[in-house]
Amino acid sequence: MKKAILVFIDGTICDTRQRHHLKNTKDFDLPEQIMKDSAVPGSIACLQMLSKQYQIVYIGARGPSALKATRQWLVSQGFPRGVVYLGRDQEKRLKIATSLLKRYDFLAGIGDQWDDNELYVELGCISIMLQEFAGDWEHVYER
Repeated sequence: MKKAILVFIDGTICDTRQRHHLKNTKDFDLPEQIMKDSAVPGSIACLQMLSKQYQIVYIGARGPSALKATRQWLVSQGFPRGVVYLGRDQEKRLKIATSLLKRYDFLAGIGDQWDDNELYVELGCISIMLQEFAGDWEHVYER
């Protein structure tokens, strides 16, 4: 079984604030809006380093229509390769995460919200919580 790190997308590695005025509209997940997002400082370098030892698995609170644009955004920003899973609500993300236990041995999860922490506790891995959009990635290196 592959050793892996589960990384939450929005707020943790992706700064979505430029499109917050579109929240709860169909325009929020439009590819052209997603591609305007910026990477949270320090996230790319840290995940590139971690990807040398661990499989990176991305998870986000986005609808399925955002999958292609999310993958494109990750590549365009220089994030390491990894599989991407999306679930709009916590119940869906918990279901995805528990199904991933058949394929991955999660060492840690990196997130920025309480529900991210809940997900990592469910997986039985280390939960590393960062301040939303702040990029305190030095904390990840310490763990």
